[in-house]
Amino acid sequence: MINYDSFFDLVDININEIEAAKSYIKLRGLYEHIQMAQFLEPFLHRKPLYCEVATVFRYDKRIRRIIYKYIGFLEEYLRSTLSNNFKEPSDLGIKTSKSLNDYLPTCLFSVLLQILWRTDKSFKKEIFPVDILLLKNLEAINCLRNAVSHNRTLVNYRNFLDVTINGKKCNNSLVENIINLYLHLPKEIGERFKKEINDAKFRGNAHRTNQVSWKLPDFLIIFIS
Repeated sequence: MINYDSFFDLVDININEIEAAKSYIKLRGLYEHIQMAQFLEPFLHRKPLYCEVATVFRYDKRIRRIIYKYIGFLEEYLRSTLSNNFKEPSDLGIKTSKSLNDYLPTCLFSVLLQILWRTDKSFKKEIFPVDILLLKNLEAINCLRNAVSHNRTLVNYRNFLDVTINGKKCNNSLVENIINLYLHLPKEIGERFKKEINDAKFRGNAHRTNQVSWKLPDFLIIFIS
């Protein structure tokens, strides 16, 4: 039996939203809803509205989908660049009986980053447009990828890695990690990524059964300048 009141006590909810809330609690889980309400309250200095909680979940899902798509682009780009520039696995310090073209598609993203890190500085500079390339920033992208792949709720996720952006040490926030990913994408792809991330705050035209009003708290809006 789901104790809906344990969540409803934490939010201001309109009577017309109750059935929608129950539907999404069944899909998303009571614990996740309670966690989100408790996460939002200190920033809002009041009980969150239910529509704010629901909107944050929708926004978070949009952000996850965008990140997943563009990390996929990055992964494909890295594989193709290695394949186009090297002939043998041994050229990259790889010990395998497979050809390079057969081996690369089997690599985990984390392994792919390790292989790239072993290449010379000038080659890495051609791949990544950042001024200062750091291994820990690549590891942070892999950590972000894993969180997205496991469908973690990102806005209140606390296990991202610290990053350094433009020579400045930053924290492990979602925003900083998204900017870190943006800076490591090829320029044209990065600009598309930036636009999609910046546009994710808008309600959009799609409307589904049991969706409530779109009300995204300003402090959660992610913007890449």
